[in-house]
Amino acid sequence: MKFSSRAKRFVTTAVAIASMSSGLALTSFTSAGAATTKLDIPLSPGDYPNYIWPFTSGGYFTVTNMNEFQSLMYRPLYWVGKGSDTTIQTDLSTGALPEWASDSKSLKITMKGWKFSNGETVDARSVVFFLNMYRAAYGAYGGYVSGMGIPDQVKSAKASGNEVTIELKTAVNHNWFLYNFLTEITPMPRAWDRLSASAAAGSAGCGNNLSSYTKTAARAVCGVDASPSINRRASGLFKVLDTRSQNTATFTASDPYWSVVDGPWKLSSFDTRGDKVNPIVFVPNSTYGGPQKAKVGQLIMHPFTSIDAERTALATGKLDSGYVNPTDVNPGPKPGVAGSMKWSALKGKFTVRTGPSWSFNYAYYNFDSKTGATPLTKQLYIRQALQASIDQVSIIQHLYNGYGIPTYGPIPSMPANDFAGTSFKNPYPFNLKVAKKYLTDNGWTIPKTGAATCSKSTGCGTGIPKGTRLKLRYEYYAATPTTNKQMVAEQSQWAKIGIQMTLVPIADPNVVSSDCLGDGSSGTGWQICQYGGWLYAPDYYPSGELLFFTDAVSNPGHYSDAKMDAIITATTQGGEALKTRYARYAAEQVPYMYQPTSTGTGVISTKLKGVLPPSPVSAYLPEYISK
Repeated sequence: MKFSSRAKRFVTTAVAIASMSSGLALTSFTSAGAATTKLDIPLSPGDYPNYIWPFTSGGYFTVTNMNEFQSLMYRPLYWVGKGSDTTIQTDLSTGALPEWASDSKSLKITMKGWKFSNGETVDARSVVFFLNMYRAAYGAYGGYVSGMGIPDQVKSAKASGNEVTIELKTAVNHNWFLYNFLTEITPMPRAWDRLSASAAAGSAGCGNNLSSYTKTAARAVCGVDASPSINRRASGLFKVLDTRSQNTATFTASDPYWSVVDGPWKLSSFDTRGDKVNPIVFVPNSTYGGPQKAKVGQLIMHPFTSIDAERTALATGKLDSGYVNPTDVNPGPKPGVAGSMKWSALKGKFTVRTGPSWSFNYAYYNFDSKTGATPLTKQLYIRQALQASIDQVSIIQHLYNGYGIPTYGPIPSMPANDFAGTSFKNPYPFNLKVAKKYLTDNGWTIPKTGAATCSKSTGCGTGIPKGTRLKLRYEYYAATPTTNKQMVAEQSQWAKIGIQMTLVPIADPNVVSSDCLGDGSSGTGWQICQYGGWLYAPDYYPSGELLFFTDAVSNPGHYSDAKMDAIITATTQGGEALKTRYARYAAEQVPYMYQPTSTGTGVISTKLKGVLPPSPVSAYLPEYISK
């Protein structure tokens, strides 16, 4: 999902291959039945929620926290996805679709009047509470992009009963603003708008209409964030909620803040000691105002330390759904279509599921010398050589068992979409001869074995003097055995063109985040880092501002390119026809190392009825499930 920026050091977990497989296990079902049963499902190996407040800071902006935990209890303003559908689901959203003014500079949203579990109405003030907090603590929210969308393009935000009115400073692309910013809003109750549990609900005043939608006015009632970019310290309501949300001891059924929910589920039990070994248990929220109340009596999410441990639980009948290795199933007839079950322990008991995800897989390049960047990968021709040496088709066929899709840029080729345009082609198909030429044309001498050497008298680019050897370091989240095999295979291909790549596998995702994507304060810099991939959720419109815009919160490698910024800006302000320019330029410039994207292999029990297709956007709707 989202990562930190140059000025805002908030680091997050992305979607690794294992997580993508887990997403297949955590997809929607529909059927009839009484709420008298339990549903046992897995968390991704090594994952466990650690942040509950849906105003999620960059360090916690993960699929595990947001899609698989928070969204069960706290429903967003607009819910995207149901089964294979990737559009806004109006019946699952807390507000009606926005009504836009003709100049595209203002909009009105009418709330449906759902109820929080304590009897409060999910109204316009609930939305303004989120918007005001965003204005006050913009650097703390994982989806923030300087100068774009919410809050920077908002001129005013007012609540009146069930109607929210938002005025913008400039005209915007409607779909971009709707799918990348309005979808991020989660209405928040008055019970959270207080500095202590003993204070009156709403007494902090962060949800009240501001005299002006400015940082000063918002901070007076909402507090200040801890972002070093604005040289301030956390205080006020923001500090209360952020601190409480990081304290898993508050994740209880009786907590005066987090027990107030508007989603279909309420938290019943959690590993509050922080050991991450006990299951998470949810029970139905009887006051949920959406179209479908929960159909099972308990939703139980089980943690696992490895895929092997999760597979054992599947084989022994302890789970109703889960994920398996691609080698556990037979290849499908085509990408996105599942083959039959090969693993005898599950035959006849589970059905195989696979499907494309609205995501792409990649590794970050570090462009910031303060955190260990090398001049080598700042050179486009070296990134081109690296990309042209990745045999994605072979990796998918032999390591993913066919369950994957090549990634040639930030726009997924599946599910079908028009964001890249019909003329888009892979700019760097696998070709070692071409990859070598990128290097030799720029002054590198490639030996039969070992690292290439810059032999050009004037050097091979800024900061690369004659005599430099082409050595790089690649740190990655070793999520699965398949990941390790893939990295070794790629290392072998790079060696053939004179790139000596040192691989650093890391088993703990939290260590990856601190070692690879931190601020350099630990003294261990990074050059290339792979931490999974990017799921377009809750920012569903793939326009690039969260990934590649200069100083975006989700740009930990600090990539900065004036032309890229201009293309992204034009897309967000202009019409739909402009969007394909971003897809082409981002593929050609290889600001990330694009890697194959797994379609995953999940399984579901044959006892579960009315199954919907897997959700490409990880829309998790277990309230529809029954046995």
